Amino acid sequence: MTAHATAGLGPWVVISNYPAWPSPYFAELERHSPPALQLEFTGSLDALVDRAGPPGVVNLHRLKRLYQEPGGQRTQKAAEAMLKRLEVLRAAGWKMVWTVHNLLPIDGRPADVADRYAADGVLALADAVVTHTHADAERLRTLTQAPVTVAGWAAPSPAPGPAPAQVEALARHMTAVPFAVLVLGNVTAYKDLPATVDTFSHATRRAHLFIAGPSREPGLMDVLTRRAAASGGRVHLYPQRVPPGHAHVLYRAADTALCPYRVDGPWEFFTRMLHPSSVGTALVCGTAVVAPDLPAIREMTAGRPARLYAPATGPGPALAAAEHAPTSLALGSPLDPATRWRAIGATYARLAQTLHHAVSPHRP
Repeated sequence: MTAHATAGLGPWVVISNYPAWPSPYFAELERHSPPALQLEFTGSLDALVDRAGPPGVVNLHRLKRLYQEPGGQRTQKAAEAMLKRLEVLRAAGWKMVWTVHNLLPIDGRPADVADRYAADGVLALADAVVTHTHADAERLRTLTQAPVTVAGWAAPSPAPGPAPAQVEALARHMTAVPFAVLVLGNVTAYKDLPATVDTFSHATRRAHLFIAGPSREPGLMDVLTRRAAASGGRVHLYPQRVPPGHAHVLYRAADTALCPYRVDGPWEFFTRMLHPSSVGTALVCGTAVVAPDLPAIREMTAGRPARLYAPATGPGPALAAAEHAPTSLALGSPLDPATRWRAIGATYARLAQTLHHAVSPHRP
């Protein structure tokens, strides 16, 4: 557990049960936040129940890991247990904040009743909600009585030193092809990558598609491997995790970043709320973006090089246009991640001051 030494305010405790703990988002926030934010991390709500000292703020993040059974499955029973712990903490004087990346879980199986029950319960108990775009905030204000703070969006800061040799080799490969399109991040169902590969193969003629990231879905990488083999050598798979601090190496080698998101069936909620981290990382690197025309993406790409496509149409026409007229989708100037993270940290610090003096209303 880490903390900034400050006086006056209670601790701001992030519940971050994340595999690379703390999560990349809060690792950046800790690096750039002002001393006024007494930031700590712990992996479980249970650690706060009998904690000595004055209560502070409980900041929830990546909610799904807080209502999992020991076997990893998310259940309504586990969600009920999580909400009861939050009620106990709130009764003891803790304020509750949810930093909403996505309203419902997006990796693994589609969201179900337990996920909606957990999200609705936390929104009912929250003293404040933090989101990244005004588009998401507008939607959240229809779902909770809690005040919603827009912290803004940022991307991982470049790590010092060279990138792993395989990442550097992939970047060289990308710069050697006529037109490089990059999809970077976890290979998951909500990106519909098999259909994306088919669309790319039919819509483009000389471009190459690079899909970089580990698979989160059983059998999905096998499907993509077969699609890549049938692409005539224009689809390339790099099924390894790219460290967030070295993502800029690939984005800056790409001509365009393709950021696909499904909006059908269980992913329909993306039409109202979505934190597209791949879009943010590409924009910070100055890389042009091809992505669906969704409220948060529209807001983030305003004034930046982007081609947004109607989700029902798919990315084919946008990819064809980008390949045909690459200069019309020229690279933008890179944005400074540190400046953006410091602004986010200052927003959290102001929220901490507000919550310190606020009286928590009763919430059913």
